[in-house]
Amino acid sequence: MLVLTGTRFGELFRLPPGRPVQIGRGEEVEIQLDDEGISRVHCSVEARGAEAIVRDLGSHNGTYVGGERITEKVLVDGDRVQIGSGTTFKLAYADEVEVNYQRRLAEIALRDPLTGVYNRRHFGERLTSEFAAAQRYKRPLALVMLDVDHLSRVNEGHGRPAGDEVLRGIAQVLQGLVRGADVVARVGGDEFAVLLRETELEGAQRMAERLRKKVEQLRTKHEGREIAVTATFGIAVESSGQSREGEEPRDLVARAERVLERLKELGVNRIGN
Repeated sequence: MLVLTGTRFGELFRLPPGRPVQIGRGEEVEIQLDDEGISRVHCSVEARGAEAIVRDLGSHNGTYVGGERITEKVLVDGDRVQIGSGTTFKLAYADEVEVNYQRRLAEIALRDPLTGVYNRRHFGERLTSEFAAAQRYKRPLALVMLDVDHLSRVNEGHGRPAGDEVLRGIAQVLQGLVRGADVVARVGGDEFAVLLRETELEGAQRMAERLRKKVEQLRTKHEGREIAVTATFGIAVESSGQSREGEEPRDLVARAERVLERLKELGVNRIGN
């Protein structure tokens, strides 16, 4: 299953034979696609030999094949399925070479080549999608921006490869602590963003503090030396029921960045909102 359009563009999912795989927006499904028009449990796809069967599971906005809304339909190689407001995927039979090729294309399109987390472009797309869903459904959305403290000193003292190792280590820390539905992205040279779905200020503060401690404890080994760094975290929240009139996704980023700037004036290795 190859995602052709939407926030998971380019991603590839293997379908096990003879067993339905549920697709939706919720954390309970096996293939999670981030699109505000997709239901939590939207549809299922079951591979059966040379065919596959797609079933709508009572979704609000429907499942479409060839522009026609369906409840169940047999698919053949190359058929396209549209769900939600902007997500399209197709079913294809592929050997290992083709699978690896498509996966590499997805990595180039979505991932930061140094750290492996999402890149700035994909973060912007996800932020726009999640922000719209938060406002429409009155759900909270938290953004944690973090800046690695004094990374330039690491580069000057140990060389840029050491700084790159530090960034890779921090990316692993972030990915290891956040939920699968959340978004971790590198948005600048020494800056990362963590987008937390359905999270109010208190929850974002707890997560930021956990991340701060883990980064502080991180030791990056490079050429026989251990390098320690810290990071400073700025938090901004689009709170449920308290949406700011006329606010756009970039305003949430601007608020988090202003917090970061204020904290940096006071010192480093801290969190704030």
